[in-house]
Amino acid sequence: MSAVHRQDDAETKLRTGIQKIDRELEGGIEPGSLLSVIAGPATQSEALFQQLIGERPTLYLTTLREPESVEQRLGCEGEEVFVKDVRGSQTMDREFLKRITGTRSYSMSIDDTDDILDVVYETIERVDRKMNVILDPINPLEETEQPGAYREVINKFQSKMLETGGVGVLHCVTLEDTPPLRDMTLAISDVVFELELVRLTNEMQYQLTIPKNRGGTPLLEETAVKFDSEVWIDDTRNI
Repeated sequence: MSAVHRQDDAETKLRTGIQKIDRELEGGIEPGSLLSVIAGPATQSEALFQQLIGERPTLYLTTLREPESVEQRLGCEGEEVFVKDVRGSQTMDREFLKRITGTRSYSMSIDDTDDILDVVYETIERVDRKMNVILDPINPLEETEQPGAYREVINKFQSKMLETGGVGVLHCVTLEDTPPLRDMTLAISDVVFELELVRLTNEMQYQLTIPKNRGGTPLLEETAVKFDSEVWIDDTRNI
Protein backbone atom coordinates (compact mmCIF):
# COMPACT_ATOMS: atom_id res chain seq x y z
CA MET A 1 0.00 0.00 0.00
CA SER A 2 1.37 3.43 -0.93
CA ALA A 3 2.12 6.14 1.65
CA VAL A 4 -0.75 8.22 0.23
CA HIS A 5 -3.24 5.37 0.70
CA ARG A 6 -2.02 4.76 4.26
CA GLN A 7 -2.50 8.45 5.06
CA ASP A 8 -6.02 8.42 3.60
CA ASP A 9 -6.89 5.32 5.67
CA ALA A 10 -5.54 6.95 8.84
CA GLU A 11 -7.65 10.05 8.24
CA THR A 12 -10.85 8.02 7.92
CA LYS A 13 -10.26 5.85 11.00
CA LEU A 14 -11.49 6.70 14.50
CA ARG A 15 -8.81 7.22 17.14
CA THR A 16 -8.90 5.31 20.42
CA GLY A 17 -7.04 8.12 22.19
CA ILE A 18 -4.05 5.87 22.98
CA GLN A 19 -1.39 7.23 20.64
CA LYS A 20 0.80 4.18 20.16
CA ILE A 21 -2.16 1.85 19.70
CA ASP A 22 -3.58 4.24 17.10
CA ARG A 23 -0.23 4.24 15.28
CA GLU A 24 -0.11 0.45 15.34
CA LEU A 25 -3.66 0.35 13.97
CA GLU A 26 -2.67 2.80 11.21
CA GLY A 27 -4.84 5.58 12.58
CA GLY A 28 -7.31 3.78 14.81
CA ILE A 29 -10.48 1.74 14.39
CA GLU A 30 -12.59 1.55 11.25
CA PRO A 31 -15.78 3.67 11.48
CA GLY A 32 -18.79 1.48 12.17
CA SER A 33 -16.82 -1.08 14.16
CA LEU A 34 -18.09 -3.06 17.11
CA LEU A 35 -15.27 -3.31 19.67
CA SER A 36 -15.23 -5.87 22.49
CA VAL A 37 -12.98 -5.08 25.45
CA ILE A 38 -12.21 -8.24 27.43
CA ALA A 39 -10.98 -7.54 30.96
CA GLY A 40 -11.19 -8.89 34.48
CA PRO A 41 -13.32 -7.13 37.10
CA ALA A 42 -10.19 -5.94 38.95
CA THR A 43 -8.59 -4.27 35.92
CA GLN A 44 -8.76 -0.55 35.13
CA SER A 45 -10.48 -1.13 31.81
CA GLU A 46 -12.69 1.90 32.43
CA ALA A 47 -9.62 4.04 31.73
CA LEU A 48 -9.74 2.84 28.12
CA PHE A 49 -13.28 4.16 27.86
CA GLN A 50 -12.16 7.54 29.21
CA GLN A 51 -9.69 7.80 26.33
CA LEU A 52 -12.46 7.09 23.81
CA ILE A 53 -14.72 9.64 25.47
CA GLY A 54 -12.08 12.30 24.89
CA GLU A 55 -12.24 11.65 21.14
CA ARG A 56 -15.96 12.02 20.33
CA PRO A 57 -19.46 12.30 21.86
CA THR A 58 -20.42 9.22 23.87
CA LEU A 59 -23.60 7.44 24.90
CA TYR A 60 -22.77 5.28 27.92
CA LEU A 61 -25.26 2.49 28.65
CA THR A 62 -24.85 1.08 32.15
CA THR A 63 -26.27 -2.36 32.94
CA LEU A 64 -24.87 -2.60 36.45
CA ARG A 65 -24.21 0.69 38.25
CA GLU A 66 -26.23 3.80 38.96
CA PRO A 67 -25.71 6.55 36.34
CA GLU A 68 -24.47 8.96 39.03
CA SER A 69 -21.74 6.49 39.98
CA VAL A 70 -20.67 6.10 36.35
CA GLU A 71 -20.51 9.87 35.82
CA GLN A 72 -18.44 10.34 38.95
CA ARG A 73 -16.01 7.56 38.05
CA LEU A 74 -15.58 8.76 34.49
CA GLY A 75 -14.91 12.34 35.57
CA CYS A 76 -16.39 13.48 32.29
CA GLU A 77 -17.31 17.06 33.20
CA GLY A 78 -17.20 19.24 30.13
CA GLU A 79 -17.30 16.25 27.79
CA GLU A 80 -20.33 15.41 25.64
CA VAL A 81 -21.22 12.23 27.52
CA PHE A 82 -24.72 10.89 28.12
CA VAL A 83 -25.15 8.11 30.69
CA LYS A 84 -28.27 5.93 30.43
CA ASP A 85 -29.45 3.25 32.86
CA VAL A 86 -30.61 0.25 30.78
CA ARG A 87 -31.16 -2.27 33.54
CA GLY A 88 -34.78 -2.77 32.51
CA SER A 89 -38.17 -1.26 33.34
CA GLN A 90 -36.87 2.16 32.27
CA THR A 91 -38.49 5.05 30.45
CA MET A 92 -36.51 7.20 28.05
CA ASP A 93 -37.66 10.75 28.69
CA ARG A 94 -38.01 13.41 26.01
CA GLU A 95 -35.21 15.62 27.32
CA PHE A 96 -32.75 12.72 27.16
CA LEU A 97 -33.82 11.99 23.59
CA LYS A 98 -33.16 15.59 22.65
CA ARG A 99 -29.66 15.47 24.11
CA ILE A 100 -28.56 12.32 22.25
CA THR A 101 -30.39 12.77 18.96
CA GLY A 102 -31.20 16.48 18.69
CA THR A 103 -34.97 15.95 18.64
CA ARG A 104 -37.87 15.07 20.96
CA SER A 105 -39.98 13.78 18.09
CA TYR A 106 -39.54 10.08 18.83
CA SER A 107 -42.35 8.33 20.66
CA MET A 108 -41.39 5.47 22.93
CA SER A 109 -42.24 4.05 26.29
CA ILE A 110 -40.78 0.98 27.95
CA ASP A 111 -43.08 -0.62 30.49
CA ASP A 112 -42.38 -3.04 33.32
CA THR A 113 -42.77 -6.08 31.08
CA ASP A 114 -39.77 -5.18 28.93
CA ASP A 115 -36.41 -6.61 29.87
CA ILE A 116 -32.87 -5.37 29.37
CA LEU A 117 -32.69 -6.65 25.78
CA ASP A 118 -35.66 -4.50 24.80
CA VAL A 119 -34.27 -1.42 26.54
CA VAL A 120 -30.85 -1.73 24.89
CA TYR A 121 -32.33 -2.44 21.46
CA GLU A 122 -34.69 0.52 21.50
CA THR A 123 -32.07 2.88 22.91
CA ILE A 124 -29.50 1.97 20.25
CA GLU A 125 -32.13 2.16 17.52
CA ARG A 126 -32.58 5.88 18.19
CA VAL A 127 -28.94 6.89 17.90
CA ASP A 128 -28.64 8.93 14.72
CA ARG A 129 -25.22 10.56 14.78
CA LYS A 130 -21.54 9.59 14.88
CA MET A 131 -20.52 8.78 18.46
CA ASN A 132 -19.17 6.15 20.83
CA VAL A 133 -21.85 3.88 22.26
CA ILE A 134 -20.48 1.98 25.26
CA LEU A 135 -22.38 -0.93 26.83
CA ASP A 136 -20.92 -1.66 30.27
CA PRO A 137 -20.88 -4.52 30.99
CA ILE A 138 -22.36 -6.77 28.32
CA ASN A 139 -22.52 -9.72 30.76
CA PRO A 140 -26.19 -9.37 31.82
CA LEU A 141 -27.27 -9.58 28.17
CA GLU A 142 -25.03 -12.59 27.57
CA GLU A 143 -26.82 -14.41 30.41
CA THR A 144 -30.19 -14.30 28.68
CA GLU A 145 -32.02 -17.50 27.86
CA GLN A 146 -33.07 -15.95 24.54
CA PRO A 147 -30.03 -16.34 22.24
CA GLY A 148 -32.06 -15.33 19.19
CA ALA A 149 -33.14 -12.08 20.82
CA TYR A 150 -29.58 -11.41 21.98
CA ARG A 151 -28.25 -11.96 18.44
CA GLU A 152 -30.83 -9.49 17.16
CA VAL A 153 -29.72 -6.85 19.68
CA ILE A 154 -26.01 -7.22 18.87
CA ASN A 155 -26.67 -7.19 15.13
CA LYS A 156 -28.76 -4.03 15.57
CA PHE A 157 -25.86 -2.51 17.52
CA GLN A 158 -23.44 -3.34 14.71
CA SER A 159 -25.72 -2.11 11.92
CA LYS A 160 -26.40 1.14 13.78
CA MET A 161 -22.68 1.82 14.12
CA LEU A 162 -22.20 1.15 10.40
CA GLU A 163 -25.07 3.50 9.63
CA THR A 164 -23.76 6.37 11.77
CA GLY A 165 -20.00 5.77 11.41
CA GLY A 166 -19.44 5.54 15.16
CA VAL A 167 -17.83 2.95 17.43
CA GLY A 168 -19.78 0.49 19.57
CA VAL A 169 -17.96 -0.78 22.65
CA LEU A 170 -18.94 -3.94 24.53
CA HIS A 171 -17.29 -4.31 27.95
CA CYS A 172 -16.84 -8.08 28.32
CA VAL A 173 -15.96 -8.73 31.96
CA THR A 174 -14.20 -12.05 32.51
CA LEU A 175 -15.55 -14.08 35.41
CA GLU A 176 -14.96 -17.60 36.67
CA ASP A 177 -17.99 -18.81 34.73
CA THR A 178 -17.98 -17.48 31.17
CA PRO A 179 -21.42 -16.11 30.12
CA PRO A 180 -23.11 -18.61 27.80
CA LEU A 181 -23.32 -16.16 24.87
CA ARG A 182 -19.78 -14.73 25.09
CA ASP A 183 -18.65 -16.63 21.98
CA MET A 184 -21.47 -15.02 20.01
CA THR A 185 -20.38 -11.58 21.23
CA LEU A 186 -16.81 -12.09 20.09
CA ALA A 187 -17.83 -13.68 16.77
CA ILE A 188 -19.98 -10.68 15.82
CA SER A 189 -17.45 -8.08 17.05
CA ASP A 190 -15.14 -6.48 14.49
CA VAL A 191 -12.30 -5.70 16.91
CA VAL A 192 -11.30 -7.33 20.21
CA PHE A 193 -9.05 -5.73 22.84
CA GLU A 194 -7.88 -8.09 25.59
CA LEU A 195 -6.56 -6.46 28.75
CA GLU A 196 -4.84 -8.69 31.32
CA LEU A 197 -3.40 -7.89 34.73
CA VAL A 198 -0.20 -9.86 35.36
CA ARG A 199 2.22 -10.03 38.27
CA LEU A 200 5.86 -9.25 37.51
CA THR A 201 8.78 -9.50 39.92
CA ASN A 202 8.18 -6.25 41.79
CA GLU A 203 4.94 -4.88 40.40
CA MET A 204 1.64 -5.53 38.69
CA GLN A 205 1.46 -4.80 34.98
CA TYR A 206 -1.29 -4.57 32.39
CA GLN A 207 -0.85 -6.25 29.03
CA LEU A 208 -2.96 -5.41 26.00
CA THR A 209 -3.37 -7.57 22.90
CA ILE A 210 -5.68 -7.18 19.91
CA PRO A 211 -6.39 -10.75 18.73
CA LYS A 212 -9.08 -9.66 16.27
CA ASN A 213 -9.11 -6.65 13.96
CA ARG A 214 -11.42 -7.06 11.01
CA GLY A 215 -10.34 -3.68 9.59
CA GLY A 216 -6.62 -4.44 9.65
CA THR A 217 -3.88 -6.57 11.17
CA PRO A 218 -4.32 -8.11 14.67
CA LEU A 219 -1.71 -7.11 17.27
CA LEU A 220 -0.84 -10.36 18.98
CA GLU A 221 2.33 -9.11 20.67
CA GLU A 222 1.65 -8.22 24.30
CA THR A 223 1.93 -4.47 24.89
CA ALA A 224 2.57 -3.09 28.37
CA VAL A 225 -0.03 -0.48 29.36
CA LYS A 226 0.22 2.09 32.15
CA PHE A 227 -2.72 3.92 33.73
CA ASP A 228 -2.08 7.42 35.05
CA SER A 229 -4.02 10.59 34.30
CA GLU A 230 -4.32 8.98 30.86
CA VAL A 231 -3.57 5.60 29.30
CA TRP A 232 -0.11 5.26 27.81
CA ILE A 233 2.18 2.55 26.50
CA ASP A 234 5.25 1.57 28.47
CA ASP A 235 8.11 1.38 25.95
CA THR A 236 10.80 0.87 28.60
CA ARG A 237 10.53 -2.91 28.59
CA ASN A 238 9.53 -5.81 26.40
CA ILE A 239 7.07 -8.19 27.99
